[in-house]
Amino acid sequence: MTHESLLARETAPATAAESYGPADAGPSGQGVRSLVSVVMPVRNEERHVIAAISSVLEQQVSLELLVVDGMSTDRTVELVRSIGDPRVRVLQNPARTIPAALNIGLAAARGEFVARVDAHARVNSSYLATGARQLEDVEVAAVGGIRIAVAETPTGTAIGAALASPFGVGNSINHYADQAQDTDHASFGVYRTAVAKSVGGWDERLLVNEDVDFDHRIALAGHRIRFDPSMKIYWQVRETIPDFARQYRRYGRGKAAMVRKNGTAAVRIRHLAAPALVAMLVSSALLIFGRRPKAALALVAPYGVALTAATVKTMRSNDSPLKPTALVGSFATMHLTWGLGFLEGLLFKRQPVAATARDPRTKHRRR
Repeated sequence: MTHESLLARETAPATAAESYGPADAGPSGQGVRSLVSVVMPVRNEERHVIAAISSVLEQQVSLELLVVDGMSTDRTVELVRSIGDPRVRVLQNPARTIPAALNIGLAAARGEFVARVDAHARVNSSYLATGARQLEDVEVAAVGGIRIAVAETPTGTAIGAALASPFGVGNSINHYADQAQDTDHASFGVYRTAVAKSVGGWDERLLVNEDVDFDHRIALAGHRIRFDPSMKIYWQVRETIPDFARQYRRYGRGKAAMVRKNGTAAVRIRHLAAPALVAMLVSSALLIFGRRPKAALALVAPYGVALTAATVKTMRSNDSPLKPTALVGSFATMHLTWGLGFLEGLLFKRQPVAATARDPRTKHRRR
């Protein structure tokens, strides 16, 4: 989406006196200049949306919450409206995609800062205040927190442990780092609204990785992006290996679309590991068909050793008991499906499907 089309969607921001009333004072007593506009894309999120909204409304800052609904067919909108808090507004998203929802929220945002919080997650009570303090540094345009997995099943717990492991996610620090630092991506970012608009908002052609692409353009514009582990994101992981596989294959395709758009500047070494693994396994299969089993074993053995070591290390360091088979399956699934999706997207331009939450009245599922 271009900056011009985003601006065309905007209306002139109203003053506090004419449209926002008591919420401008907020718990912190700050004025409209420090208002934080929180954008929450939703579609069929009746199971999680109340917890997500509650975590936002508990923030100790002056805020507005823009719930942007992608034409939900469950009780999501009904539940949101039942909250009855004047800080909450519901906006419609006919396109139903996440980047479209984010742009609708950005165009409607009244605050100096704009933040993204998803409906299947919660943030700790100081999240927005910490983000706003980080943005007092004029060089910083974005700040994000650490993702802490929430699961309800043993398999989900294993998936969460894999996602919190450097072996699983490489140097994607927003999954495990414990020190504040500069980074290239703000997970659930808090942004300067002016900067978000100046780079043109989120690219609606990207159904996945729209957030990473957004941050990439912010960095290219000369701004710093920060990670602060005191900003905590509690997010619901997939609970089965097949669902996890669909999610990460989709992510891989989305990353490929971003790379096709931005070129090698959007590639990090960690992005090449999973596609290389897929290529290695294909090569080992060809060696087996060529009756060279020893060469095939030599090719795959290093990954097997690393997988075993990472599994043992993760099981020892995790606070919750983990099933070894589920953890091995989680590591292997995220690497192989992301790598496969990336190669599909890069070589064949296969697009990720739009995410859709399960609707009890249809056969849709989150993919």
